[in-house]
Amino acid sequence: MMKETPKIALPSIGFGTADLGDAAEIAAFAALEQGYRLIDTARVYDSEFAVGQALKKAQKVLNIQRSQVVIQTKLSPIVSGYDETLEDFDKSLEALQTEYVDVYFIHWPVIRGNEDTYHRKNIETWKAFEKLYYEKKIRMLGVCNFLERHLIDIFEQCEIMPGVHQLELHPGYQQRGLVEFSRKHHMLVEAWSPMGRGILNQSKFISMAEKYEKNIGQLALRWSVEKGFIPLTRSKSSRHMMANKQIFDFCISKKDIAVLDALNSNLGFMDIWSYKRQQMY
Repeated sequence: MMKETPKIALPSIGFGTADLGDAAEIAAFAALEQGYRLIDTARVYDSEFAVGQALKKAQKVLNIQRSQVVIQTKLSPIVSGYDETLEDFDKSLEALQTEYVDVYFIHWPVIRGNEDTYHRKNIETWKAFEKLYYEKKIRMLGVCNFLERHLIDIFEQCEIMPGVHQLELHPGYQQRGLVEFSRKHHMLVEAWSPMGRGILNQSKFISMAEKYEKNIGQLALRWSVEKGFIPLTRSKSSRHMMANKQIFDFCISKKDIAVLDALNSNLGFMDIWSYKRQQMY
């Protein structure tokens, strides 16, 4: 049977809501006000209700229609399996106060306690995703932080292929093989932590950015866009939100791209157990 890969148009840049705490609603509304039309949240971020509230306010105050905004969220990283996934999605939908989610992700392929059963559990989870898609509650299915072996599990059993892969991507951690593999299977690629947590905060990169009359954050984001990624930015500051969107009026030279490409390392920057677990299984 021919596998389906549903695709929807995604904006060229998005706004993320991880670790925003009590500022999430104000920040999400400010992002919408600044012109962001892709808002990323997750069960574990505890920002879904804030995003829903911000969207309701934007509809009323800014006359932004629901259909104009891409809302994406993620399955809780402590949940897997068919029934559990459907229950967790319902909680997300209630928190977001919307009738559908544009993109729904499996947040991590291997979660605590499922190290020996994640192959089967992920397939059960994906079958629940497919059910939600057929019910028009999800417009596109996605995965986060999957490696090739995790993706193959899904590919072999699914009816609907993932349409987007969200990964840590920046000049210091480019995951080139995984990006190529994802694109080979017709997946869009989103970049989380696209500024690389300060890896460009060196005089030579500051000088490089100044040459383009930009800052190093804008340089990193432009690198991401030129690589064909969709960077997910995050800020509590409206000024920074605006600056982060001002990356479409310049191009990085091939010479400077090569310098940034040379920063690539095979080591991820997130020193957390969830990240390490994916490498082990």
